[in-house]
Amino acid sequence: MSASQAKAILRNLHALSERRYVGDTNASDTLVDFADAVKRANLTDRQAEALRLVYVEDLTQKVAGAHMGVGQDVVSTHIDAAVVNIDAVYESWAWLSGELTYENETEATT
Repeated sequence: MSASQAKAILRNLHALSERRYVGDTNASDTLVDFADAVKRANLTDRQAEALRLVYVEDLTQKVAGAHMGVGQDVVSTHIDAAVVNIDAVYESWAWLSGELTYENETEATT
């Protein structure tokens, strides 16, 4: 999987939430699946806090870092690690569902 599914959802989190409340069941399903993926990703407390501050509370990484007592670079590192872990959950689901197979994985790398 080349594109980060977690990053795409995080970037659109507020729009998905808004669409959910006007009856968009796809947005609702996406948010439910994302919450499950986050839970299964076994994020550290700091990774979860960084995601919440930046993507839910809309703080900049610099301001989030001030809240966390760390620099912006550390917040960025926490977010990057969280995204990798969440994407790994989505990838495992893709393998389990047959959406991702050895053949299409090989084609994507050649």
